[in-house]
Amino acid sequence: MKADIRRHMRGLALLTLGAFTSNGAFAGVYVELVSHDLATNKSELAQKMYVQGNSGRFVEVPTPGDAADGARESAMVIKDGTLYAIDDAEKNYVVLDKATLEKVGKKMAEAVEKVKEQLSKMPAEQREQMQQMLAKQVPGLNGDQNWTVEAVNTGKADTVDGRKCQVWDVKRNGELDEQLCVVPFSALPGKENFQAVFANFAKVFGEISKTAPTLAGLMSNEFSAQEKINGFPVRSRDYENGRLVELETVLRLWREEAIPASMFEVPAGYQRKTMEDLAGP
Repeated sequence: MKADIRRHMRGLALLTLGAFTSNGAFAGVYVELVSHDLATNKSELAQKMYVQGNSGRFVEVPTPGDAADGARESAMVIKDGTLYAIDDAEKNYVVLDKATLEKVGKKMAEAVEKVKEQLSKMPAEQREQMQQMLAKQVPGLNGDQNWTVEAVNTGKADTVDGRKCQVWDVKRNGELDEQLCVVPFSALPGKENFQAVFANFAKVFGEISKTAPTLAGLMSNEFSAQEKINGFPVRSRDYENGRLVELETVLRLWREEAIPASMFEVPAGYQRKTMEDLAGP
């Protein structure tokens, strides 16, 4: 779960920053990312990305282990500055527009306040231990500005699937959280598509800062770090408590091709749901 959330935030931030490079109509881009097990040297498809003009579709593919736990393939579509979460299995979708994102931000703030209330009832020693653990995972627990993201160029280079890349360490709240091997956007074909897809969506996050400072501050810090990196990670390695985890995400395919417009539409007959509908009673 942590890796999925982190990947979505990082992907949105880096592609948004990569968007501000140029304008124009270009061929689309199809991208595949795989989850590679360092212990077994086996790889499984993890994500598919389709970008064309001002639209994008991002499909999360569960690994066999996640699928066994009930995880299903899910799609996020960005079109005209609005994000759609599409559930093909249930044939429904949620529109994550400005109003919905404001609600999400407010719910995040409410959840943080509930956690704070629960912590206040614990013995001092136990409360301190829980605060230290949760502060790494819950933005806003110790204040809206406690979520910091720092990108550091290690000065090292590597090659991933024939692509030369620069190694960056990403620290969140002062701890090493990721190590990225980054290829400059200028070296990637079809990079121009990212501008039309993400520029307007980035503005939405700027507009919600007044009503959802926790969410806006979180994304702002991610944007700043990815702006410094200024490229696409062809390899991403996660760390837990300073130790490298066994799974890494690797770019397997980046290909220019025409993406059909239907890829960015909600299929006919799908029912629109609200966040409250999905949360249940």
